[in-house]
Amino acid sequence: MASQAATIAALKGQTLRIPNLATLFQAWPPQTLNKHYQESVTFTTDTILKIAAIAPGLQLERRLRDDIGLLACLWFPLAPKLRLEALVLYAAWVICWDDTFDSEEGNLGADFAGAERWRDRTLAIAEAALNLPGTSPVGEVDPINGMLVDFGRRYAQEAPLHERQQMYDELAYYISACSIEQRMRLSGTVPGFDDYMLLRDGTVGGGMFCALAPYAIGRDVPREMLSSPHIPVLRKQINLLISFINDPLSLKKELDQDCVLNVVSALMTPETTLDDAIAQMLQKLKDAVQQFDEAAREFISQFVHNDNLHSLARELVDQYRRIATGLLEFTLKSPRYKLAEHLNEDGSLEVVL
Repeated sequence: MASQAATIAALKGQTLRIPNLATLFQAWPPQTLNKHYQESVTFTTDTILKIAAIAPGLQLERRLRDDIGLLACLWFPLAPKLRLEALVLYAAWVICWDDTFDSEEGNLGADFAGAERWRDRTLAIAEAALNLPGTSPVGEVDPINGMLVDFGRRYAQEAPLHERQQMYDELAYYISACSIEQRMRLSGTVPGFDDYMLLRDGTVGGGMFCALAPYAIGRDVPREMLSSPHIPVLRKQINLLISFINDPLSLKKELDQDCVLNVVSALMTPETTLDDAIAQMLQKLKDAVQQFDEAAREFISQFVHNDNLHSLARELVDQYRRIATGLLEFTLKSPRYKLAEHLNEDGSLEVVL
């Protein structure tokens, strides 16, 4: 494992060049925005203001600038208004919760034991919020996890038990991976590519957002369809796609925070240039698109003899795709990443690290 300090020193001042990633998704459905976007902005603002009033540590201006409603509306363009509100709550919870032990602003960033207690508490809150069998209310809840409770209350009213259980399992996987990531960050090391991708499979959270797909498209997806052996393959590729999209685009932000747990850093060696690492990442991104499409074709073909299930399978696959393409558009546009000013006319990106 390399030293984070050495990796930061090697990358600082270099020019990061990334081609227009949208060209890799030209065969996928065009990205659209939920028609309730403006209403989601108002809802998000009201939610963040309410949380900030009782959570002084929340960086209010930054949270408002993040435009979390835009992320939810890009991810879930088909969601009706009330379900979109629940999905906005979940997106806001993920961002605020993760930032609590983030290296830049989190009050638990250097307190691993405290962060572990909070993660354990969050799991108990999530289990009760999703109304899983054998759970009961957990008492007083902190302001950030209050958003998770509000989401869970709305989600549990309409999502069947098997979807709620899958959601919890994905959430638990994500929280466990966040624990490993924080320990690794505090150790000051940069893992190799294979070890990093094992970790990133959890921290990227793609499984959680895929688990929300049936709720977001407003369709009753049979349990048998969600149990298809192709579903884990599709989710795996979405996790890879999110990693290969988000990591290079957030590299400058992470370097500014002196943290380089990132796929680009994991690909770097003394003999590897930054351009070489990006070239490798682009090839892996193309491979993930191809493998997703192959798994999607096999998944959809299972239902070719039933028109309703066939169209439902296509719709589910397209919702998975939007998790990747929506994140790409959001990352390029959101002030959270400060990339808009570095975009060229052809959609490529050039930024000095």
